[in-house]
Amino acid sequence: MCFGHRGVLVNEDLFRESPLLTVRAADVTGAVVVSVEGEIDVDTADVVLDALRLGFESGPPAVVADLTEVSFFGSTGISTLITAHELADEHCKDFHVVAPHRTVKRPLQVTGVADVLSLHDSVNEALSVLKPVPSE
Repeated sequence: MCFGHRGVLVNEDLFRESPLLTVRAADVTGAVVVSVEGEIDVDTADVVLDALRLGFESGPPAVVADLTEVSFFGSTGISTLITAHELADEHCKDFHVVAPHRTVKRPLQVTGVADVLSLHDSVNEALSVLKPVPSE
């Protein structure tokens, strides 16, 4: 799945990059990894939240928000992650956030939101802590 600016779902082969934001989602064993590149602000937060919402509504038991390539993250980004955390609880899914850089990590720490979210320094680290999916 790929989302362009303003939340338009597009075919990956035809994906258009936005000057502000690129959001891609991929199924990885046991999780949907939503990778975000660019600025999370009032104009782009809905795109990120829509991608996370689709991840929670899909089959895998966990969603990982990879914010490694986020270049701007303020109060709107924090609100987006809090809403995503609430959606994860509603859907009984695990929610992990990859935030290795100060741009995202520091605002989460200062506001105390880092104490509520499951933060990681890499996607591999986040995936390594996922609970194994029980076999049917």
